Amino acid sequence: MNPIFTELPAKLGLYMLNELLCSREHSELYAATQSYVDRSVVIEVLRPGSDPVVVEQFRESTRNRAAAGIAHVCPVLESVQTGTFYYLIQEQPRGISLSSLVAQGDRLNYNQGFTLVEHVAELYESCRQKNLAAAPLDASSVYLDRDDFSFFSPVMAGVADDAHRDAQMLGLADLLEQVLPPELLAKSKLSVVVHWLRNGYGGVSLEWQPLLSALSSLRTQKGGVDKDGQHFGNLILRYAKRRYLKRALRSIASHGKQIALAVLAILAIGASGYWLDGAQEDENLLPAVTEQYVYCKSGGTDWRVDIAPVSVRQYGDFLEAYARMSDAEKTKLHADIPVGVEDHIPLDWKDQLARSKEKGKEGENSPVLGVSYADAVVYTRYAKRRLADVDMVKTALKHASPDTGVEEWTSTWVKNIPPYDTHLIVFPAQGDTMIRETMPEQKSASRGFRTATKLKDSETSAKR
Repeated sequence: MNPIFTELPAKLGLYMLNELLCSREHSELYAATQSYVDRSVVIEVLRPGSDPVVVEQFRESTRNRAAAGIAHVCPVLESVQTGTFYYLIQEQPRGISLSSLVAQGDRLNYNQGFTLVEHVAELYESCRQKNLAAAPLDASSVYLDRDDFSFFSPVMAGVADDAHRDAQMLGLADLLEQVLPPELLAKSKLSVVVHWLRNGYGGVSLEWQPLLSALSSLRTQKGGVDKDGQHFGNLILRYAKRRYLKRALRSIASHGKQIALAVLAILAIGASGYWLDGAQEDENLLPAVTEQYVYCKSGGTDWRVDIAPVSVRQYGDFLEAYARMSDAEKTKLHADIPVGVEDHIPLDWKDQLARSKEKGKEGENSPVLGVSYADAVVYTRYAKRRLADVDMVKTALKHASPDTGVEEWTSTWVKNIPPYDTHLIVFPAQGDTMIRETMPEQKSASRGFRTATKLKDSETSAKR
């Protein structure tokens, strides 16, 4: 199949396509630069003349990718139609693609292999929780930066199902066999992982969450691995039993209210010991949670942290107020903000507003996405609050809103940790691996933020 652009470099809208990265069934990926700002990006271009069904699937997949906020996935910046071309712009990942790595004759080491599996599992588990269909990853879609991995979004049109999961498992097994040395695959515990990806365990299809639960134990387990991988397999089977138990309970409930009530009564009696034990925990050690806030300590100070990230409605109110401000008021908000950072419109703002209106109140309360650190700081100054730090976000997610699906800018700066001199911490949408961001002015399609207010002594006393 001939390339869409036979001669490079080639201009596409505001972008200059410099290199063909890979070809897919209906699209191609190009390394590109954005005109005027000289920013490196990756652009996926749909083949012109594609069937209308394919066009609609591509457009749906771009919408899903922009809104997803998936762990370890390079943010989607925007989707565009220019003439007959439909294309998607993504951030350029750091490092080298695994396809280029293999072409150079290099392979991953043992720890990198395990980290790759963990990151892929977190990615697909995040997709499953959001009910998003996702394609298998190939070596051209995975980038290695030292010992960290990032991915082009595999999200596609449709919803998650078992067929997608099975294809993802096989795709990861193929990828590992491509990027790991044969002797490592033959003799290390990674061989067990590949076996389970291809075959499941004990007649049970593998799922991403039990794989994540087992990986840490398998990675650090001393000694060899028995031929059946019993230690790993037991974790999978325990998860499967819990899953099938839930299905059984749903089935029982569907056969009649009396049976369901009897089952619930038995479960309540059996769980009474758990609740009695739990009641012994010192409530003064737990943060206080209300419908709007989480009250907690950070740095020895009492804070009131928003229970959810800043919403589309709240940010829209800020933009309207900002447009009416005088130059002096704007200058005050921008103290210490780099000169020229004055456009606080989020990425795909019109689409976010349109989606929020379609969903009514629920949409208005959905997190605003596509903002930079500078946007977050200016908003918090306008709202007379502060940007939440890492500890505040962690506490809020644990006790109030565990499934926001949003990467969150924080106010936590870290200095002198190689390879970075200074970087910001971004709380991930999935997992516990913090994101180190060196470009605070960068707008990211998956990032939002939440605010916090320092409590006065009178408020702290009232809360207690």
